[in-house]
Amino acid sequence: MSNHLPTPAVEPISCQPWCREGDGHPGARAREAQWCFGVEHRVHLSTEPAELLSDGSTGQPYLNTHLLRQANDTGPRVFIGYGGTSGKSATLEEARRFALEILTRVDGLEG
Repeated sequence: MSNHLPTPAVEPISCQPWCREGDGHPGARAREAQWCFGVEHRVHLSTEPAELLSDGSTGQPYLNTHLLRQANDTGPRVFIGYGGTSGKSATLEEARRFALEILTRVDGLEG
């Protein structure tokens, strides 16, 4: 009987320094399934009513963001989402511009 480990379906990738896994994602069956995900950051929306969750509990709605990069992407992206279920990924430059637009609104510099 052999103790050989099964070979991965695809060659492991070099993970981003911020990747939560950091192992090259050797268990992925295709290159498109190899994703680096950073730590999620949440901002709870205090003026929104609590939402009923699938387990029957309630939770405060939130906005969330994290870094991500698919194996064949040319660079990392920033995920901007709502409640972890919907959102979009933006290039670093797009995310920077969006953050500046938010800061401009918060600081009251433009209407």
